[in-house]
Amino acid sequence: MQQETYDSGPNQALTRYEPSAGGVPTRQDMHAVTAAWEALMAGEERGLEHVRPSIRASWARSQRLGVNPYLPRVPVVLSAAELEAEQERSCLLAVAQPLIESAVTMLRDDPWMLTISDRSGHILHTNGHPRILEWAGELNAVPGGSMAEEHIGTGAANAVLASGGAEYVLWSEHYCQVLHDWACLGVPVRYPSTRELMGVLVAGGDELTPLLTVKILGRLAARLEQLLAHEELVRRVALLDTHQRFLLDHPQDAVLALDGRGQVWGVSPAVAQFLPAPQHLFAHSLLRVPGLQVEGLRACTQPPDGRPYEIAVHTQERGLTLRATALPVNSEQHVVGSLVVLRPPTAARPQRGTSTPQWRARYTFADLRGAAPAFQHSVTLARRAAETTFPVLLLGESGTGKEVLAQAIHTASPRGQGPFVAVNCGAGSDELLSAELFGYAAGAFTGAVKGGRKGKVELAHGGTLFLDEVEAMSAKMQVSLLRVLEEGRVTPVGAEAPVGVDVRVIAAANEDVQEAVGQKRFRLDLYHRLAVFPILLPPLRERTEDLPVLIRHLLDDLGFSHVQPTAEVVTLLCRYAWPGNVRELKNVLLRAAHLAPGTAITPAELPQEISSVVAQPASPPHGSLRDTEHEMIVRVLADTQGNLTMAAARLGIHRATLYRKVKKFGLRRVG
Repeated sequence: MQQETYDSGPNQALTRYEPSAGGVPTRQDMHAVTAAWEALMAGEERGLEHVRPSIRASWARSQRLGVNPYLPRVPVVLSAAELEAEQERSCLLAVAQPLIESAVTMLRDDPWMLTISDRSGHILHTNGHPRILEWAGELNAVPGGSMAEEHIGTGAANAVLASGGAEYVLWSEHYCQVLHDWACLGVPVRYPSTRELMGVLVAGGDELTPLLTVKILGRLAARLEQLLAHEELVRRVALLDTHQRFLLDHPQDAVLALDGRGQVWGVSPAVAQFLPAPQHLFAHSLLRVPGLQVEGLRACTQPPDGRPYEIAVHTQERGLTLRATALPVNSEQHVVGSLVVLRPPTAARPQRGTSTPQWRARYTFADLRGAAPAFQHSVTLARRAAETTFPVLLLGESGTGKEVLAQAIHTASPRGQGPFVAVNCGAGSDELLSAELFGYAAGAFTGAVKGGRKGKVELAHGGTLFLDEVEAMSAKMQVSLLRVLEEGRVTPVGAEAPVGVDVRVIAAANEDVQEAVGQKRFRLDLYHRLAVFPILLPPLRERTEDLPVLIRHLLDDLGFSHVQPTAEVVTLLCRYAWPGNVRELKNVLLRAAHLAPGTAITPAELPQEISSVVAQPASPPHGSLRDTEHEMIVRVLADTQGNLTMAAARLGIHRATLYRKVKKFGLRRVG
C-alpha cells in the first residue's frame, strides 16, 4: 500500500495511507471478506486470512462487546440537549463547520458526505450530498449518533480513535451488516499544541470516487488543525494579556492562567509559596499534575458565563487544601480560559474514617462509581446542577444513593464550604419535624432545651438543606416549608420574629412526586418550587454492568481492601434483583466480608436469597442471525399483506431500509 506524508499542523508531518488502485480493495475484491464475515456470523472462523489484521481485531472486540451485527441503525443517539452540551464542550465544531460547508459546496455533485466526531465517537456535524445524507439519516448516522465501537462495531471513526492514524473501512469490513453498503475513510484531528487526539474527520459514501481519498481528507484535517492553532494562539494571547493586567493591579497575589482545557500558561511568582516547583506547571494541565487534586474546575463553554466560582486544590506533598477563586476570561464573546487566584491554605479535608465537623458533607463526585449510561446521565445532570443554586429534586428508589449524590452536588457547588444539613421528613410527627426544621425559642414547650435550639433550616444558612423523603410530609408541613422557601425567612416555634436564611434546597423522594400531586397528596406549588432541576437515579437492577466496580469500591470503603469476591460470587450478585439497591449491596458485602474465613468471599457467605438465584435459560438458537432476520421480515410482510410502510413501522426501521432488504432476500411484495 502506498504511503504519503503531509503536513498536519505546525512542525508536524504525519504518515497517511493513500488509497490507490493497487492498494485499496474494490467491491469485486471484497467477496472473500464478505465470505469471512458471513462465516464468522455463523460461528465459524473461515477465510479470515483475507481480512486485514486491524479489521479482524476489531471484529473480535465487537463480538466481545456483544454488538449485534444485525442492528437496523446506530443504537445510541444523544438527545438534543445532550448534543448541544457536547457541541459546546468541543472546540472542534465552530472551526470545522465552516470548513466542511466550504468543501461540500465545491464538491456538491459528488455522492459522499463528511462528518466530524469528537474523541468519544459522537458525531457533531454532517454535510454532503443530499442522497447520502438521507441514507445516513435512516441509519441514525446523524449529529448525536455514537460511532463508538461498543455501539456499532467496526467503523472508520472508531478505527481512527483506536489507532490514532488514518484508516479506511470498506463495505463488508464493517461489523454491522447495515453498514455493508458504505465505504468510509477517516483521519484524526489533533490539538495543535499537545497533539492529543481531539476528534475524527470521516468521509463516506457507497462508492470510492477519485475525490474520496485519504489524501484529500488529510489535507482538510491539516487545514482544520491550522485554523485550530490560530484560534488557540489568539485565545492564549488574550488570556496572558488579562493575566499580566491582573498582576499589575494585584502584584502579591498567587495567580495561575489556565486555558479552556485546564493547561497552565501563566504562573505568578507568589504561587511558589503555595505549590512546590510551580515552574513545572507550565504547559501542563492542572488536572493532571502529580500530587495535586483539583475539585470544581470547569471546562470553558459557549456562550460565556463570566461568573467567578470556587475550586479546591489539594496538595498531597504538604497535606494542605488551597481554596481558590476561578475568574473566567472572555474575549470577543468567547471564554478563552480562567485566572485561578489561590488563597492561603487551610487544613486538608479530613480523609474518610476520621472525625468530621457535624454539618460537613462527606462525599464528592469522585465517590460515585458506575459507567451505565442511565447512571452517567444522572451524574452529568448533577454536575450541571452543582454549577447553579437552583433547588434540585432527586428521584429514585430507596437505597439508590440519593444522599450521596446530594452531598456531591453540594461539595462541588459554590456553597461547598458551607454546611450540609440533612433532615428525614418521614420520621416523627408534625410537631417533631417542625421543631427539627424550624427550631424553637426558649420555653416554647415543656421539655425544650434551655435557651432554645436552632432548626435545621437555620443551621444550613449559607449551605445546603437536604430534605429526604420529602413526599412523606403532611399537608400542614408542606405549607410551612413552602412559606420558608418563598420568603427566605424562618420563624422558630414560640419565637416572635422571623430569622432570615439563605439556603439551597436539595430534596429527595422515593416515589413519583408527580403522581402524588395528581392524587392531591403533595402540593403542586411546592413541587414546582422543589423540582427546578429534577434528576432520576436508576435502580441497581438497571445498571448491573456497574456491579463489579461497585463491589470493589464498597469493599475498599468498608475497610476490606484485602478481601476479594470469587468469580462465582460476582456472577450471583449480578443475577440478583437488588430491591434494596446500593444500600442492600453494601450491607450484603459487609456481612460477607466479616464471615469470610480468609481473603476470599465465596457463595457460602452470601444470604440464601442471593446464593439460590439461578440464571434464566437462554432461548435455543434457531439458525444464523441472517436467517432470523429473513424469517422476521417474511412474517411481518405476511401480516401486513406486503405493505412496506406498515411492515417498516412494525419492524422499527425506515421504509427505504426495508425495501433494500426485500431486494436482498429476493422477496415478493404485495403493495
